[in-house]
Amino acid sequence: MFKDPASAKKKRILDEILGSAQRQGKEYLYPSRCCGHHKRKLSVNFDKNVGKCWACDWRTKNLRRLVRRWGDVSHIHRWKEFDADIELGDLDNLFAKQEETSQRIDLPNEFQTLTGRTHPASARVPLNYLRKRAVVGKDILFWKIGFCASGEYKNRIILPSFDDEGYCNFFTSRTYDPSVWPPYLNGPGNKDIIFNELLIDWEREVTLVEGVFDAIVAGENSIPLLGSTLREDSKLFRKIVMNDTPVLLGLDNDAHKKAMKLVKALLAYDIEVRLMDTSGHKDIGEMPPDVFHERKDKAPFIDSDAYLFKIALMA
Repeated sequence: MFKDPASAKKKRILDEILGSAQRQGKEYLYPSRCCGHHKRKLSVNFDKNVGKCWACDWRTKNLRRLVRRWGDVSHIHRWKEFDADIELGDLDNLFAKQEETSQRIDLPNEFQTLTGRTHPASARVPLNYLRKRAVVGKDILFWKIGFCASGEYKNRIILPSFDDEGYCNFFTSRTYDPSVWPPYLNGPGNKDIIFNELLIDWEREVTLVEGVFDAIVAGENSIPLLGSTLREDSKLFRKIVMNDTPVLLGLDNDAHKKAMKLVKALLAYDIEVRLMDTSGHKDIGEMPPDVFHERKDKAPFIDSDAYLFKIALMA
């Protein structure tokens, strides 16, 4: 029936999590928890250790992700019997940690949106600055970009973030006036937020980048870290692990050591990670969109062996 004797035990675990399966050749069709389709469209091949939904195209290259995504901690620990080489992080502690109350802040009183069809005369300079950075109308609308012509954030582009309920939880700003210092200035509140969580689909791969302009180039389902590091106790890290969300990591080329540290942390929780080559450019924000998408498509998966090899090259 199965090439691997352990596959029968794996199937029993998936049956508990997903419901009964219908056999079709070498594959088993389960109810589609990924999209809720009324028919069994989630196809699982235990011999190849892969799964795919024929309704929404959700897929995984490792069945552990099914267990991590829809099972509970007991299922995860039982599955670890079949992956003895994988030493997962402290999932019990991570899953048990309660989410703090969502941070909510106000945008500056002087904030003016750039999302409309008509703009005041004071919007000409910030709009020209955005055009020079290849930020077009659809980007302005998607990211809800605005500016301030006066006040504490005078002559700055305002890039707001919204939580999963649609409330503003943070904003950062970038000056379009060369005489204004510092170039970037954050708004009030803690940076331990998930930037624009309202727009994130945790079922799909998320792209992690450093800044908001990097995220604009990266497009949908990208999250700026507002820096080059990500703590394991941060809201974003916990959200990724709890949803077992695959990650494409695209940090600046000069942050390679920090990128590898983050890769190590994600691998410790068995998160699928791809690492993008950002060499030849200051950051993704200055990378032509076609170059970004080409490198995104070519970004390889990093497993434990590939991680150790890269670390050896850096030594």
